[in-house]
Amino acid sequence: MSVQSLMAEHCPTPEKIKERKINRDYEWTLDERRTLEDVLSVEKLYSVRIKNDAEYIACYYSGSKNLLRLDGKPLKQPCIIRAISGHWESTNLGEHVCKEDDLALCEYDIRCEEINDPN
Repeated sequence: MSVQSLMAEHCPTPEKIKERKINRDYEWTLDERRTLEDVLSVEKLYSVRIKNDAEYIACYYSGSKNLLRLDGKPLKQPCIIRAISGHWESTNLGEHVCKEDDLALCEYDIRCEEINDPN
């Protein structure tokens, strides 16, 4: 069995969301029913969390239309999200929360286990 790690990642910036240039290695979902206008109105990333015991990343945004949470789960499985730089604090809810003033300093990656089949 080998472990594979992909490149360092950040939550998408509001600009990347508006340009629709988010990472395609994740299945991105919204926390509730939202319109495309809601998504494209995001203005500021205000929180980054690795949730559910490293199952997915949650990116929290504020904007003119309300608050929005964008969740990213790795498409490739079995994989987990792993904090690799910045100051993260663990909670007793199985979360890791970025505690940096500049959220871009909190980097994470996808870590996957691959089973090497000799056959």
